[in-house]
Amino acid sequence: MKKQITLLILSLVFAQNIYSADSSKDQTKLIKMVTRAAKENNLALIKEYRKYGGNLNVKDEKGYTPLIFAAYYGHKSTVDYLLKEGANACIKDNKGNTALMGAIFKGNLKIAYKLMKTDCKLDQKNNANQTALMYASLFNRQEIAKELIRKGASKTLKDNSGKSAVDVAKTQLNQEMVTLLEKYSH
Repeated sequence: MKKQITLLILSLVFAQNIYSADSSKDQTKLIKMVTRAAKENNLALIKEYRKYGGNLNVKDEKGYTPLIFAAYYGHKSTVDYLLKEGANACIKDNKGNTALMGAIFKGNLKIAYKLMKTDCKLDQKNNANQTALMYASLFNRQEIAKELIRKGASKTLKDNSGKSAVDVAKTQLNQEMVTLLEKYSH
């Protein structure tokens, strides 16, 4: 009963905010509400937001979308819902990172595999010209690295430091990753 009352109140708040969000202050509150819901895995709140026409590709002040938060924090059911509802997995945050990069960074491998199935370019670069494969190399996500290469990710791209994914693995003194990256070539 308490949950139903909470959802009813949230529905009213969403309806009021979505239809009367004339000021940027109201929009900012709404964006914070939905991105926080994604961060905290509050799928019910996200569904209410969506029910009233809420945009799932909104960004907070750091450029994080609900999908970036859900992927980063490992909330698979929320990621599944957001993708099903049309959230754009290719959107970058203010540092140029994508939901896929966030999932790889945190080791949320099931989510990373799901995000690799979207129509985003696997070689999207962040502001430091790092790619998802470089993240997989940096954090020793060997299975993800194999899948990225299998799907066509480039091993030769270089970041702003002039390092490729293989160079990143060498810097980390990770010989297994170096061997893997050298073995799986296009």
